[in-house]
Amino acid sequence: MPRHKADVLDTEDRAARAIRALELRREVQLRDGSPVEIRPLRADDKAGLAAGFARLSELSRYRRFLSPTTRLTNGQLAYLTELDHHDHEALVAIDPASRHGLGVARYVRSRDDPREAEFAVAVADDWQRRGLGTALLRALAARAREEGITRFTGLVQAENRSIQALLQTLGPVEQRPGGGGTIEVSLEVPEESGTGEQLRKLAGWMRAAATGQLNSRLGGRGGS
Repeated sequence: MPRHKADVLDTEDRAARAIRALELRREVQLRDGSPVEIRPLRADDKAGLAAGFARLSELSRYRRFLSPTTRLTNGQLAYLTELDHHDHEALVAIDPASRHGLGVARYVRSRDDPREAEFAVAVADDWQRRGLGTALLRALAARAREEGITRFTGLVQAENRSIQALLQTLGPVEQRPGGGGTIEVSLEVPEESGTGEQLRKLAGWMRAAATGQLNSRLGGRGGS
């Protein structure tokens, strides 16, 4: 098959998968019994995302964006919601009763290795420690696997020996220099039907991210 025709077919296949991804919707039950709806983030979610961001505490915003951030710019909102659902995917958790957004998990595929992606998770402060972050990350892992991503990456401060030790207890963790005094670590993305051990590791990463010890460069990359 000619190369250009193969490229066209690949583009069409990605477009079809993106449409199917937007139709995905699942309901999960958290540890306290609360029902939550999880679906892909859409371009028309900008207002809801901005409102959810406003409900985050100052500390949660800092952990998510690695800088003092008081509001999301138009450019950031566009970057965070106008997705191809292949190289860049984001899932939002919604309260079925109020329809408020409760949290977002996203990945962005690496430009250097298409099998890797950096991930980030943000959960509304009053919904933390209820298992929502782990539920979002599990759903994100399933989407990542569907799109050919097999490893998630994150950043830890080079001098933070305690988090490095914690990550090592989760199994073999690859490490490489991340720049700016950080170390980039990576962990295999489990299958949706992964073992309890794999899910335990993923939950450990979630806890590290929630406490600001596992960072991300995925703050809204966009201008005003």
